[in-house]
Amino acid sequence: MKTYGRTTCYANYTEKQLLSGTQEQKDAKVLDILKNSIDNHNTNSAESEYLYNYLYGDQDIKYKEKLTRTEINHKSVENWAFAFMDWKKAFLLGKPIQYAPLDNVANEEIAQLNKYNVYEDKDQKDQDLYEDIFAVGRAFRYNNYSVVTEDDEAPFDTINLDMLNTEVVYSSSISKEQLLAFVVTSKQYIVQEVNPKTGKPEPTPKQYNEYTVYTRNMQYTIDDKLGNLRIIDRKPIIQNIHLITEYYFNRKRMSLLEICKDIFDDLNYVENLDEDDIEGFVNSIMVFTNAEVNQQGMEAIKKFGAVSIKSTDQKKASVELLQSRLKSLDTQIFYLRKLSALHSILSVPEATQNGTISNAETGKAVLTGQGFTSASVRVENEEKAFKKCDRNALKVILRICKNAKNSGIKNLKVSDIDIKFSRDLSDNLLVKTQALMNMQTVNIPPQVANAVVGLFSDPVSVTRLQEAYIKQKALLEQEIDNRNNNTNNVNEQNNVIEDTQELQEQNQ
Repeated sequence: MKTYGRTTCYANYTEKQLLSGTQEQKDAKVLDILKNSIDNHNTNSAESEYLYNYLYGDQDIKYKEKLTRTEINHKSVENWAFAFMDWKKAFLLGKPIQYAPLDNVANEEIAQLNKYNVYEDKDQKDQDLYEDIFAVGRAFRYNNYSVVTEDDEAPFDTINLDMLNTEVVYSSSISKEQLLAFVVTSKQYIVQEVNPKTGKPEPTPKQYNEYTVYTRNMQYTIDDKLGNLRIIDRKPIIQNIHLITEYYFNRKRMSLLEICKDIFDDLNYVENLDEDDIEGFVNSIMVFTNAEVNQQGMEAIKKFGAVSIKSTDQKKASVELLQSRLKSLDTQIFYLRKLSALHSILSVPEATQNGTISNAETGKAVLTGQGFTSASVRVENEEKAFKKCDRNALKVILRICKNAKNSGIKNLKVSDIDIKFSRDLSDNLLVKTQALMNMQTVNIPPQVANAVVGLFSDPVSVTRLQEAYIKQKALLEQEIDNRNNNTNNVNEQNNVIEDTQELQEQNQ
């Protein structure tokens, strides 16, 4: 199957038009949008299912066909797709995303927000989200109000939705604003139907779809049980905000797996051709010249590994093996060239010398030489795309927290929060620290210097700790000076007393 990204669903409404009018008019608009989006969603769902199965090993090589010697047809998977996904996921999200203050404000509320995210296992859910994006080009997250209890500390729920059953519809206007989102659930009901063989009514299962549709201010339950879409239930959304957020890295919603799928297939094909060739060489075809062998004779040859033939001077008889092998060097060069292309396209460091390290290379030199610096630069685009989507989810979370009692978050705004990816930024450490010292020498403010040098994922927090450390160090030095001064004063007093006593003794 050839896929080229997911189709984004649009509708010829603005959100203002969708939410205006009588309730009957609003319902009609929602049904119209849903009806026109179902076909695109079904296509997206089928493609996503294919790509996700591909990621986990159900790859095209499994369906390889051979026209000759069909009994030798290896179909093993060398799953580079999963390996590259796993590396990129660990590189970007191996350490949890942290929310940090953009300025020295709302520190306590941001700390509380991070605490809630730890309770909601957001770090693991972010990794699962990235896996969906890598495989199918997009992912979906649902945030909604949650009752705080002893067993549930956070006032909100964070849930990753199944990308096979979820769709977001946007306005076709210039703003491309989100209109609604829906989640599809396949359901079943039982009807009594006459069995044509027995002529008796029997319970027969019937399938239908139920759609949970979320606009900004209303949640609908819609099904097609009777053939046409109909609204079963509706209830208001108190937060008055879109509860489902779509995450993606590019406008086409094209996954990294799709971009490199042809190369993944080529690698599998070459490996399996090599396996076919090896088995074909081991099981070479025997050619009999001027000799006849029946089925019984062939079975004896297979059993004993030898054959007896008759030959005369006038009629020479011989048995030969028909052998033909691929040149392993050529296929290996092709394989390595394709693998190197994958590393370049996906920006994953490639181990030199088959992964070995020479004694002349230092640890950081190896990281830089094998592409870690390039990977760090390229992954920043993924960071920006992830942040953009995560801010939309943050709007929902903050709205919920502000409306919840005793959440500890009342004044925090999205504009106060910086989303930090805690990647290892210690490459070229000596150069970065020297640059930091040079900027301090010319009196560049610490916060600016820490941000420019690129050594810290959260320069604001580092600057705050730095200032506290300098203040604490100054107080400690002042205390030591005071102690030294007191000691000197005591020594001077003791010297005066000793001199006085000595003078008195001399006078006596």
